[in-house]
Amino acid sequence: MTEKPENRIDADQGRAALEAMRQRYQEDPRRSQATLRATANLKKNTLLEGRIGRFHFSCDEPPVRGGNDEAPSPLEFFLIGAAF
Repeated sequence: MTEKPENRIDADQGRAALEAMRQRYQEDPRRSQATLRATANLKKNTLLEGRIGRFHFSCDEPPVRGGNDEAPSPLEFFLIGAAF
């Protein structure tokens, strides 16, 4: 058996996860709903620290928009999210 490169999508794993999710939703349609909660706290100027689930993020604006460029800007987070 040959090893798959790490930067490739495991289609079999994706299909199995999708099928398991579909099965759970058919058994109980209420499980098809999710609630996400995100929080953000202003630290200084335009620097924000945020959290969603177990993940923590910081964002800041560049100096031309009043920030210190200590983290990606909200627009940069939006663009990378769209790329995913």
